[in-house]
Amino acid sequence: MKLDGLTFPDDRLYAPEHKLWLREEPDGLITLGLSAYGVALYGDIFAFTPKRIGLRIEADRSFGVVEFAKAAAAAKSPLAGTVSAHNPLLEQRPALIHLDPYGEGWMIRLTPEDWPAARAQLLRSDPAISAFEREAELDGFDPDDTSVQAFRRRN
Repeated sequence: MKLDGLTFPDDRLYAPEHKLWLREEPDGLITLGLSAYGVALYGDIFAFTPKRIGLRIEADRSFGVVEFAKAAAAAKSPLAGTVSAHNPLLEQRPALIHLDPYGEGWMIRLTPEDWPAARAQLLRSDPAISAFEREAELDGFDPDDTSVQAFRRRN
């Protein structure tokens, strides 16, 4: 799947309003990472500070802080759960988030609460692209603008 040159792998679930992708792991954990759209919106990532392992987070609450170009934003989870792991590679190379968002740039893993209900709220394929298109319109996103666009949102 593509949107304005951005790639969205078909094997992921998406939470467009959170700018995230999610993947269910064989052990039941859920891996979260910043989508290509989130990367394009935030630009180069300079640091990621995750919440501590074992901490329970509510849906729509922060699982960490992303720092980029003289600003920071809370990374919010679309589902409730307990932080089970965070990506140790990001401590030394936070740029992996924007260099390889769907691979080595994953951010955290959660043990989900009520995964079936949370999963039903996530999107795949065409519905995900349509939702990212709506987000891009609300954000005033310009695919040709390389500056940080994360704080332009029109409401």
